[in-house]
Amino acid sequence: MERVLRDKKAILLFMLPAMLVYTIFVFFPMCQSVYFTFFEGTPNVDFEFVGLENYAKLFHDVDFKESFLITMQYFLVTGGGWVILGLVVALMLQYGMKRFSNLSRTIAYLPVVIPGVAAAALFSKVLEVTPTYGLVNSLLDALGLEQFIRGWTGDSATAMWMVCLVDLWKGIGYYTVIFYAGLVNVPTELEEAARIDGAGRLTVIWKIVLPLLKPVTVMCVVLAIMNSLKVYDMPVVLTDGGPGRTTTVLSIYMYKTAFTKWQYGYGSTIAVVLLLLILVLTQAVMRFERKSEK
Repeated sequence: MERVLRDKKAILLFMLPAMLVYTIFVFFPMCQSVYFTFFEGTPNVDFEFVGLENYAKLFHDVDFKESFLITMQYFLVTGGGWVILGLVVALMLQYGMKRFSNLSRTIAYLPVVIPGVAAAALFSKVLEVTPTYGLVNSLLDALGLEQFIRGWTGDSATAMWMVCLVDLWKGIGYYTVIFYAGLVNVPTELEEAARIDGAGRLTVIWKIVLPLLKPVTVMCVVLAIMNSLKVYDMPVVLTDGGPGRTTTVLSIYMYKTAFTKWQYGYGSTIAVVLLLLILVLTQAVMRFERKSEK
């Protein structure tokens, strides 16, 4: 096996199928999208070269600016919640629920295996107000809190928060498992030595465990950036970008621009901007992590 791993030709042979699939289904469409940004209209029908006009249009597009702000709100609430709550739950599993660790990890991770569309469809029924009350409104009605009954995903004041809440519920387990794997690998000798010196549990976690978890935390932050900024299924199924445009994130705006308005060039431009946004934020996190190590 070691001889095979040292053979560069064998490594290339094993990598070739995956590289081929990636090139056909990811890299080539990505390059095609960048190419489309310099055109306007629909390919093979009315596709006109416009240079950088699509990029200039972004600065005057009110809908794009609104979708950008909504996306950043989603990123801060959902992406930040995934990392912070994932870490908190992982710490609880490691230090507070060791007796039921297997069951607790299973329960924490269970929502992750549910497809996003299925989870959104489930919660659309849970939050329903018509034609019959969903679970939430039924409980409020039973408790005599009729004044709080509302269409949670149809009210502009609560729609975005409901989408964030559902995606938090679904995604926390993914980050919990990653953090838990990092906690398991923290040397117990360091924790025991700190406790012998009189440090309490909170001090041990803050001074020893969290610094050792920094590489894992950076990875989770990068994953949260990517997963929250490119979100599509949850807001589409729950609200379809509404009411109005209150939950129209960039991915939804890009899809509707390209496949509803048939503006493939401008839709591709929005997609490229979203890609650049993800790259800039992830590189900023990586650079900050490298500077903090010096």
